[in-house]
Amino acid sequence: MVIHPFSPEGRRTALGRMAQEEFDLLIIGGGITGSGLARDAVLRGLKVALVEKVDFAYGTSSRSSKLVHGGIRYLAYGDVGLVRESARERKVLRSIAPHLVHPLPFLFPVHKGESLTKFRTGFWMFDKLAGATPEEGHRFLGTEALQAKVPALRGPAIGAVEYGEYITDDARLTLENALSAAQHGAPVANHAPLVEFLVRDGKLTGTRVRDEFTGEAFDVRARVVVNATGPWAEETMHLGVTPPPKHLMPSKGVHLLFPADRLPLEGAIALKSPSGREGFAIRRWDFVYVGTSDEAYQGGLDRPTADRAAVLDVLRMAQDCFPSLGLKEGDIVSTWAGLRPLIGEEGRSPRDTSRHDEVWRSPEGLLTIAGGKLTTYRPMADRVMEHVARELGYDLGDNHRTAEVPLPGGNLGGTDFIAFRRDRMAELLQRGISERTAERITWLYGNRVRELLAMGDEDAEWLQPLADGVPAVRGEVRLAIEREMAGSLVDFMDRRSALLIFSDDHGLSAVETVSRLMAGSLGWSEEDRQAQVEEYRTIAAGHNVPT
Repeated sequence: MVIHPFSPEGRRTALGRMAQEEFDLLIIGGGITGSGLARDAVLRGLKVALVEKVDFAYGTSSRSSKLVHGGIRYLAYGDVGLVRESARERKVLRSIAPHLVHPLPFLFPVHKGESLTKFRTGFWMFDKLAGATPEEGHRFLGTEALQAKVPALRGPAIGAVEYGEYITDDARLTLENALSAAQHGAPVANHAPLVEFLVRDGKLTGTRVRDEFTGEAFDVRARVVVNATGPWAEETMHLGVTPPPKHLMPSKGVHLLFPADRLPLEGAIALKSPSGREGFAIRRWDFVYVGTSDEAYQGGLDRPTADRAAVLDVLRMAQDCFPSLGLKEGDIVSTWAGLRPLIGEEGRSPRDTSRHDEVWRSPEGLLTIAGGKLTTYRPMADRVMEHVARELGYDLGDNHRTAEVPLPGGNLGGTDFIAFRRDRMAELLQRGISERTAERITWLYGNRVRELLAMGDEDAEWLQPLADGVPAVRGEVRLAIEREMAGSLVDFMDRRSALLIFSDDHGLSAVETVSRLMAGSLGWSEEDRQAQVEEYRTIAAGHNVPT
């Protein structure tokens, strides 16, 4: 029987290979940067391994604003190159992951006293940089059209510019890059933290890694090691011989989630309060989230939470922009906070700091990728690979295959996502699955819905809901364990199913069912299972509004 690379057996096999073989490239960090780099490198023919200390997308890559966006606001800072790269990269990601990169009409209101000419010029330039067709370009909406779309928006507004962006599930986009790397031959493992770097005669020769599930530590030998640990990049470099050449300036972004019936909105809208506070509101399923803060962060890097001051600041902006809705703290379903791994720039605030990435090389040979953003992970990988090629001493070509090979779930059989979604939802509804659940499943899994349907063919129980009112089915837990390397309750509830943030109760009503399914498959004792549940309850509480 073929072992799936992201099954428990596949993970053990990957760790066994890492302990026995030597690799061209070892990547530390399973966020979008490391996972995208592993996929890029293996598709170019390198022998690649990747280890992640907790889980894929554990850090920043599951706590972003969940946008694949062109970064139009960076035009105000003259960052034309970054806007061009971001704007054009959206089409690539849409083509390889049509199930995860979904069109999002985005409104920019123009308020009385603001320059309509300035808006028109900016969006004209953005369309040019993005290579937009006339059909894809921006359009202007008058006052009545804007009011019809967003009747609760504060006035006075003379209209709005509408243009196209994309929304994604950042954690699953990261997971599918890591899975794709494994499917193309790279041993990949989560819950396998770096212990130390191995240096011989002043040259880095690999790392020591520990399997968190067994406690076993072993050496992984590699010709090149890349530190792709995001906010932890500087901390990781301190495990080596040479300190980092620059300091990171983590910036915390806080988001608030509301029920869509309390903040009615279709698509997304840029917000600007009368005081000048700027942000956005974005619809996802039955929810609308509002963000974000952008403040320098000094705390611990693991599991940052929304602080009360930031929550109240974002809430006030929402209240000021939608004054007739009467939004209040009690309307907030959940919060989340993520850290942007910005490279510090003297005299600049986090909001004004560039989102550019840099590659640092230490004298012993460690390559570190710092900075960057979700949308541009492929070009970032390409820049890292230029350095890897120099270290290895030969030409590695370009990254064209990463723009051609669909991500897992992204091969829709030659149809577009709208038609695919219609057909799959019809199948799911015929199986007795609610429309809310069917929409969520199709949106997250793409053609991997077929795997869930096949489980239902084996036993209809797999298509039963996890709990009343929870828009997820039992087969998702099995899929996460057998084919997505979920090794903990949090892995599933947060980064596989999105139930931690995008559900009415952080998914707590489903926790007993999920934990028992996972215990049965992963061999947890009752004590283990209870510990997993208690840990999850603590994490879920950290996503409430702080008091």
